[in-house]
Amino acid sequence: MFTRLLSLEWKSFFRSAGFGKGLAIKLFLGFLALYFLSSFFVFGAALHPLLKEAFPQDEPIHMVNKFILVWCCLSFIMRIIFQNLPLLNVKPLLLLDINRGTVVHYSLMKTIYSFWNLLFLVAIIPYTLFTMKLAVFAPLQMIGWFVAVVALEYLINFLALYISKNFNANFKRLLPFILIILLLVALDYFKVFSISDLFGSFLNQVLTLPILAVIPIVLVAIVYRLLFNNIKQNMYLDAYLQQTKTEFKSSDLSWTSRFGELAPYLQLDLKLLWRAKRARNVLVVCVLFLAYGLFFYTNPKLIDSSMISFVGIFLSGIFIINFGQFIPAWDSSYYPLLMSQNITMKQYLESKAILMYLSVGILTMLSTPYLYFGWNILWTNIACAVYNLGINVPLILYFGSMNRKRIDLDNASFLNYQGIGAAQWLVGIPLLAIPILIWGVAKMTLGIHMANVVLAMVGIIGFALKNQLLNSISQRYETKKYDMLKGFKEVNN
Repeated sequence: MFTRLLSLEWKSFFRSAGFGKGLAIKLFLGFLALYFLSSFFVFGAALHPLLKEAFPQDEPIHMVNKFILVWCCLSFIMRIIFQNLPLLNVKPLLLLDINRGTVVHYSLMKTIYSFWNLLFLVAIIPYTLFTMKLAVFAPLQMIGWFVAVVALEYLINFLALYISKNFNANFKRLLPFILIILLLVALDYFKVFSISDLFGSFLNQVLTLPILAVIPIVLVAIVYRLLFNNIKQNMYLDAYLQQTKTEFKSSDLSWTSRFGELAPYLQLDLKLLWRAKRARNVLVVCVLFLAYGLFFYTNPKLIDSSMISFVGIFLSGIFIINFGQFIPAWDSSYYPLLMSQNITMKQYLESKAILMYLSVGILTMLSTPYLYFGWNILWTNIACAVYNLGINVPLILYFGSMNRKRIDLDNASFLNYQGIGAAQWLVGIPLLAIPILIWGVAKMTLGIHMANVVLAMVGIIGFALKNQLLNSISQRYETKKYDMLKGFKEVNN
């Protein structure tokens, strides 16, 4: 049965609507994966001699044992952010004569070969072999230690999946875990109780008594069983039916009537931002990141570098990045209905552009208190805002034509990464890198004032060509329309 499920998923991968258009991106990501894997391999092979040279009085593996807890914490955070449970589209399978446990076991076994686990393995395997050869520990001791640290990594793997599965709908339920972690960090920082020393001492004891490696293995089995039971119990056809709502919210959006034919579609987006949890989180992130400039403007070394143009683009364009990268996936649930209405593609895109124009203006006004750090900061932020209006808005709309991944607005907002693909990670490169390059070159040759003028002029030219750009982008959307419709129908793409 495992082979049959693997065959089904293999066919789903190659037959999905996004396979052809994402082939180049997949190759690029494959190259990045090989780069990181080779880097971690070199790091693991060189770690023992490097530590021995830097700290000749200490045993290198004892130092590594103390920092494995740090790695586990970082791994846990990265998994919470990036790693999803690789469940198949199980609803059709539930109607077939297939044991539920088989489907769950297959999905969980797939996580063993996740990229995060491979990164750890390609580092720890050469480190173990070199330590076994260069250190005084017996092969049995190193094997016990290796089994223990690998088990800890898989413990983090299944624990992160369990937490993501059970706390994605209610952040408040996760608060006790966060408070416990913060308490342990505080105790360690103030040297009241060192959890890192305790953790390192346990791994040191594993080197002495390899049989202790059974403890993390047992913990992995317990967490795996909890995760297995949790998924299996919730694997039924109506598990994701929307609950009855007893509270309804309304708002006065009559002011949007000044936008004429675009008003209904602008109202639709505003209601989306107000009512959908995940979309509403975009607004929360925008407000929180207004304080991002404090990390740069308070540093004299960074305030004279090209980083202030990055901050300017980021402050006024954070909504463009967070919201715009999922256009038109926000409307994926009712995109076929929109495409059947008496509306042109240009009108649809123009309503999205107006929303992003408004966001740039509001965020620019909210960032004016940074005038406290100097007029140059204010003028740079304004120039970056003009660039966002003229260039980054049509650019993000263009990248939206590549979206094929569905977003279900009924899903929870916390730890929900539905609709995120490689394009969402790569789109930020041209949005941020191009204006930084333009501003940096102009500053080096003409000075900071002319750099702001050049960046603003590029934005003004882009804004002047708005109609031509929207016409070109709308034609691309028309060409890709049926690919989008096909992709948005796929529940798990």
